[in-house]
Amino acid sequence: MRARRAWKVVGAKHHHSSVEQLQLDLAAINRCIHVLEEADANPQDIEVLTVHALALAEQIDELRWSNPAKALGWLLEKETHRPAARKASGAG
Repeated sequence: MRARRAWKVVGAKHHHSSVEQLQLDLAAINRCIHVLEEADANPQDIEVLTVHALALAEQIDELRWSNPAKALGWLLEKETHRPAARKASGAG
């Protein structure tokens, strides 16, 4: 019988009081998933990390939307910092 592996993301600390820290944790897990996919690792290992990444994304959403006014401000800030869309060539 095959033993299950426990994955630990190096450098990812769980400070659940900070959306930014959760985003860093999520980015670290996504990098691990990418590395495992490139290495053709066991799909079960990748699935475990994927489930954990989805749970972190849900936590981020919950924290972000716990204060609707602040969340709206965050969305508007993101929208104003987007680069302007390029005009389609030939449009006049």
